[in-house]
Amino acid sequence: MLLVIQIGVIGNKHISAYHLTYEKGTRIYEMLQSHRISEVDEESSVRFFSALMDTLGAAGYEHYEISNFCLPGLHSRHNSSYWTGKKYLGCGPSAHSYNGISRQWNIASLNEYIKGIDGGIPAFEIEELDLYTRYNDFVITGIRTKWGMPLSKLRREYGEELYAYCLRMAQPYLKQGTLEIVNDTL
Repeated sequence: MLLVIQIGVIGNKHISAYHLTYEKGTRIYEMLQSHRISEVDEESSVRFFSALMDTLGAAGYEHYEISNFCLPGLHSRHNSSYWTGKKYLGCGPSAHSYNGISRQWNIASLNEYIKGIDGGIPAFEIEELDLYTRYNDFVITGIRTKWGMPLSKLRREYGEELYAYCLRMAQPYLKQGTLEIVNDTL
């Protein structure tokens, strides 16, 4: 049986723990396809992750995002920018940027990147984000974190209709206790 939790450790101050994925073209994918390994069942996976949360919690780690743990005050500033919708600028080949209304990513080739910069025409692609995509990003990233999703910001930036929609969709989870509203934050 193969453990499906992949753990990356930066020193001993921050731990990112993600479920293992099997990507086509990788050795582990080939092993899965040839039945030399098998995926862990969901129940075991949940048990493993619960044990990880308990162990890290007992060791003083803060569980601040679904897959991220840190010693107090040592949150990943890089990833926290994504989860809180902060704008960022990526410089260099393959770098990504976000300005609140679009995502951009530079060409991967170093030579092509330099040629574009030298010629005054940087090579990049852009994805314009409509209101619903920005709303989905806000909800999905916000509820992943211990900071949650500020409902006043949801209402202000996405309007009354999406605010009401979000609360309606959250109702079953609020009743189950898997979501909660505390200080106007979901």
